[in-house]
Amino acid sequence: LKRVVTNMARFDAAPGSQLQPAKVRYHQVDGNSLTIGHVVSKTPPPPGSTSFHSVEVVHAGGPVAERLRRAPRIDATYPVRFHELPETGCSPAREFAAIFEVLEGMMLAKANRQSLVLWVGRPDKPELDGFAGFLGMLPFRGISVALVSADAVRYPDPFSYRTPSGVLEHDANDPARMGKCCVSAMFGPLPARSFTARLREWAPIDVQPPAGCAELLRLPFKIAGLPLPMITYAGEYEKGVAALAERISAAYPAGSLCPIVSCGEVVDRLGYGLDVLAALRERGHAGHYFTHKSGETSKRWAEYGKPELLGWVAQAKAAGQTPLFIAVGGGCNGNATGVVAAMTGAAFVEVPTTPLHYNDATTSAKKAFSLVLDGKIRAKNLLGTFYLPRLVWCINETFLTSSTASVHSTVGECTKTMNMLADPSSAAGRADYANILGAKEFASDTTRILSCIDGFEALVHFIEDAPTREAKAAVLRLGEAIAEARAAAQCGTETARAAYASLCEGRRQLLQRFRARFYELPTAARVAIDAFLTVSNKEIVGAKAMFLAYEDPFEKYRALLFEYAHTLGHAVEAWLAGAIDTARASGVAADIVEAAVRNHGQCVGMAVVWAGAIAAELGALEGDGYVCHQGMVYLFNSFGGFSFGPVRALCDALGVSKPDFLREVLAGVRLDNKRGYCECGDDASVDQLVTHRPGRMLGSEDPNAEATLVF
Repeated sequence: LKRVVTNMARFDAAPGSQLQPAKVRYHQVDGNSLTIGHVVSKTPPPPGSTSFHSVEVVHAGGPVAERLRRAPRIDATYPVRFHELPETGCSPAREFAAIFEVLEGMMLAKANRQSLVLWVGRPDKPELDGFAGFLGMLPFRGISVALVSADAVRYPDPFSYRTPSGVLEHDANDPARMGKCCVSAMFGPLPARSFTARLREWAPIDVQPPAGCAELLRLPFKIAGLPLPMITYAGEYEKGVAALAERISAAYPAGSLCPIVSCGEVVDRLGYGLDVLAALRERGHAGHYFTHKSGETSKRWAEYGKPELLGWVAQAKAAGQTPLFIAVGGGCNGNATGVVAAMTGAAFVEVPTTPLHYNDATTSAKKAFSLVLDGKIRAKNLLGTFYLPRLVWCINETFLTSSTASVHSTVGECTKTMNMLADPSSAAGRADYANILGAKEFASDTTRILSCIDGFEALVHFIEDAPTREAKAAVLRLGEAIAEARAAAQCGTETARAAYASLCEGRRQLLQRFRARFYELPTAARVAIDAFLTVSNKEIVGAKAMFLAYEDPFEKYRALLFEYAHTLGHAVEAWLAGAIDTARASGVAADIVEAAVRNHGQCVGMAVVWAGAIAAELGALEGDGYVCHQGMVYLFNSFGGFSFGPVRALCDALGVSKPDFLREVLAGVRLDNKRGYCECGDDASVDQLVTHRPGRMLGSEDPNAEATLVF
């Protein structure tokens, strides 16, 4: 009874900020006698463990690194691997590449979040010590770093550091990093001492909708107790862009801001990114425009670490301006652009143009690249960090240009959340999740989304309607012509610039006519679509806030429930993205290829069904509970968006057998970004499964895996 009362008190609590200033100890050592074992013994082990899985020694040459390499190993209880940082020559692009090249080697050697990165500095190049924090910041969004500095003049700062170019920088005192510090211990010739971070006040671009304003809606949301403005603009698109530019301009003095708008190929063709940049330029904030390839296989560091992009950041910093990355588009763009913003210490704003990016990706501080080698995704979201945007601004009308795959992807994530959480505002839900700190503030009924099936189907019908598809295709064709004309307009004649402006105006008019088609729908259809978007956004954002606001902002313990069905879903998604590229290049019939396309949330939705089947085989889920669990996906499958049949047809067209498919997918599972939370071998796993009914998850006696106290 005491335990139940204590847990209910946690559920009903109203805590404040959960940020805690980091503390790091500097140990005095003699570099001539230093051993890896001594560093390991003095470095705090990862949470929930008493030892390190491996030691990854990174260096740029020098006497200490060479001596450690040659020294005999006395304690062989953990593997030790050496990685040499490539020469960078103060080039930000080469620094960026060097960091990821080293980390890719670590990941392929199966380092995990219980590994230790040991940076060994050089006495003649103390400025290289700034690389240490980045090497620990990115794998699995943060693993432990021991910094061995040879600097005999000054102490390294464990919280604020930069690479020699000054472009890549990290400041753990910035609350956008949520107090995260990856340097766990420091070693060097100076006297021992301790360091404590000094967290600054959180300063988002705060937007408070005026009373009675129907166009602006702010969704309640917090991470680590920090309020994050999540704004929905329900009015006209062009007014929404202008309102966003006004809010950003009001937050920064004139001339102090350098906006860098980032978007993928599709959003570039739709013009959404250029519209935001143009609106800021009109308000005195000239900036830059960065485009990249779209799709999961392009969510890799090499696609974003371009010399011109990092050069713009360098120019802004040299001019005393604040670089502001504005990610306009879907989740891949937002995630990857967020990593670049975090690595350069830039401000960050997200402008999602798909429902899933809005209610899923932006509601997590996690930003990441995938491990992509030779065009194949080896593991999703393996290299990243935690970084909060200053503002999330969504213009509802941009959702109208979503694909049906994107809408299904949103629903797939919804079925995951409904099955793992159900209705935590109910008496049964409160009992299931009583140990979630401050959950009451955001707890509501996620299963309300089921009542919006009519709106989901109406939206898909609108997107798939032949005139709608042709209207969107016309916009994209013109957008492609605009992209080709842009370079000529930037450095060409007045005639070229006038022609470019005329093309842009033509696209604006086409988009206005496209949106007009939506408002020509029957009132009942428009109301149902609005209800589907409104309810799904509110419920999923609230569900994420219930865990991230106070209990688990870094998503390492109880919030891991949101990874339900993701391990297998990620692996299938990664395999399928490569298979789609191969099929297109091999000339497989377009109808077979396009039918097999499955976005992130669609693969999660399929994996929800597979997880339900596994739970049923284990006897954990049966009867009405099983029917309800599977039915949440089947209800939204009237268009076949969660059917595996088209994927099987693609396998047949490529000559991929069932054993081949399973082997490659399971290889992705074993490189999953969640490995290392719990101790288990390569052939073992820690399962996340629903038991008895939706809303109740299997528990674990492992405190690192514990999500809910159900046994």
